[in-house]
Amino acid sequence: MTIRTEPINEDCVVVTLDGRFDASNADAAKETLSRVIDRKVSTVVVDLAQVPFIDSAGLSTLVSSLKRARSTGGNVLLSGVQPQTRTVFELTMLDRIFTIHPTVESALDTLNHKPELSASG
Repeated sequence: MTIRTEPINEDCVVVTLDGRFDASNADAAKETLSRVIDRKVSTVVVDLAQVPFIDSAGLSTLVSSLKRARSTGGNVLLSGVQPQTRTVFELTMLDRIFTIHPTVESALDTLNHKPELSASG
C-alpha cells in the first residue's frame, strides 16, 4: 500500500491510501495518521478511493485514529469508500461512526461551507 499526505491548509490534511489496507500495512498507516493528528490539525480526510479491501486491522487503525483526533478536538472524515469496502463499514456499523463522503472534494467542501449573507438582505 502507498500512503501519501497532502496538507490542504494548517487545519486540514488529506491522507491518501492506495492498495489493500490490511494487517501487513496497518501499522504504517497508523503511524502516518498519528503523526498528522499530533500536528493538531482539526480535520484529517482519509481518501480510500484506491482501497479495494480493508480488514479488521485497517478498521482498527481508522477507529483508533478517529478516537485520537476527537480527543484533541479534531475529526477524521473518510472519502471515496469503494462498494466492497463500504459493505464492511456497514456490517460493522462503522458507517454510523465515521462521516463518509463520496470524494475528497466533497469532504473539503463541507469544511469550507459557510453560510452566505444575501447582498440584498
